[in-house]
Amino acid sequence: MTPTDDTRQASRRRIQFGPSEVGAGWSPEISSSTPEEEDMYTEREVDLIVNALRDAGEMRRKDLGERIGCKYWGPGRFRRALRVADERGQIRRVGWGRYAAT
Repeated sequence: MTPTDDTRQASRRRIQFGPSEVGAGWSPEISSSTPEEEDMYTEREVDLIVNALRDAGEMRRKDLGERIGCKYWGPGRFRRALRVADERGQIRRVGWGRYAAT
């Protein structure tokens, strides 16, 4: 018994590969980040957070992020900068998801 054209097309449609299943990707250059590079950007981001809180006072995390444009920083950068500023004592949590400059 040979499969019909309809059966072959149906079985082809069911097999879908995601980006990680089709093989290796290609990039024109190798990208990596070094600790020095990370620290340079983190310092700038912490300064933006501290200055925004000093200017506007206590703010919700979401409002603070919108004010300083953290959505353009990259994934996890805002959270990291908040944590670093808090650990250094430059800002403090004053409530659930609310921050203020010290």
